[in-house]
Amino acid sequence: MLVIIHGWSDNAKSFTRLGKRLVDAGAADAVTHVRLGDYISLDDHITYDDLAEALQAAWRKEKLPTGPRSVDVVVHSTGGLVIRHWMTRFYRPDTNPVFRLLMLAPANFGSPLAHKGRSFVGRIVKGFKSDKLFETGTHILKGLELASPFSWDLALRDRFSGETWYGPGRVLCTVLVGTSGYSGISAAANEDGSDGTVRVSTANLNPLLVRLDFATNPDKPTLTLTDAAGATAFARLPGENHSTVALKDNGPNSDATLPLMIRALRITDAGFAAWVDELEKLSADARAKSADNFFAHGYQNTVVRLGDHLGAFIPDYFLEVFAKTPDGKKVDDSLTAFIQERVVNTVHAYEDNPAYRSLLLDTDFLEAKISGPGNALYVSVTAMPDIRKTDTVGYSTFGFDDIGSIKLTPKNARVVFQPDRTVLIDLIIRREQRERVFRLLPLG
Repeated sequence: MLVIIHGWSDNAKSFTRLGKRLVDAGAADAVTHVRLGDYISLDDHITYDDLAEALQAAWRKEKLPTGPRSVDVVVHSTGGLVIRHWMTRFYRPDTNPVFRLLMLAPANFGSPLAHKGRSFVGRIVKGFKSDKLFETGTHILKGLELASPFSWDLALRDRFSGETWYGPGRVLCTVLVGTSGYSGISAAANEDGSDGTVRVSTANLNPLLVRLDFATNPDKPTLTLTDAAGATAFARLPGENHSTVALKDNGPNSDATLPLMIRALRITDAGFAAWVDELEKLSADARAKSADNFFAHGYQNTVVRLGDHLGAFIPDYFLEVFAKTPDGKKVDDSLTAFIQERVVNTVHAYEDNPAYRSLLLDTDFLEAKISGPGNALYVSVTAMPDIRKTDTVGYSTFGFDDIGSIKLTPKNARVVFQPDRTVLIDLIIRREQRERVFRLLPLG
């Protein structure tokens, strides 16, 4: 059995051609064994919880198999969030009915288009052809926005929960995403490091979780790295954009795309590790060939969440990645300026909670600058309110050495900053109170 689930503002009809090509290639037993998921995504009242509940009801109504690893699924774009939310809401890793999961340009960690606004999305992306004019699916787009708490929490459930959802014996997941943008009027949606709609780095489902603790001991902050449990396969596909990778708009543009899809839907537990390695090499080769093309550089989607030790989010802050002189006594202005101007491509604060921020980092430029043994990087944060200004409560963070900074050796930096993936940085600092905020005075 094969189920195909579309993305935001799309419908099942768009994937008829993809379904038939997969059947013809033997990736599904027969047309009668293929189901095209069709759901409403442009209704402003619909949430991801609604979609998960409705998918479960439709699954039962059609009497689709519910045994562990009994159904293969293909998703496009937002469909990746829908299927992951559904799996983790209704099943456990050992009861999940999904066997092979092929993700085509999934928005696993968001899309830069989600916060552009109704007029931009309607005209540039959809051409105002929606049946629901001026409705864009408010709640769906909130989850799709870069640095959304929804995508963060979803990753905690299926990538960092301590349980293994992906890999041999679980879901055999393959992510394929293009590295070319749109043409014509739709080219206005293009962004470096994207396929026109999703970033290559936000599609990848192999994130890293980083915890920076400036609260426990501000003078000696700690760095903790946690890899995602299990494994998923990932490949960038030069020549494909967000539509052609799903065989829409006369796609695919590359002869390699359809064969990779078919192999992903035939992969076995025994061959999965080799498959992961093969696609990793394919991506590395593709990045090497695009070294002179900024659009197709290797980028990292770095999502930062800042809170204090009292459990409150901090919406007003500045995160800085900088370099010091070899003696470590002052900032290396030249290298730090290069990082801010060339490495940090864009920064987006999540609209409803600016404590969550997404930074698009050009890892190709970064690697070129930190390859030397003496080129350590440092991470620090400046947050408001500044206790020295309020003289009551706030944070002592002004100046790169006020609360201490995390030092990243070249070796650690290459672990933290890698191309084509998302890093979640959970950053905690200490909120301070002056003694005069609360005093116990003697009587008389």
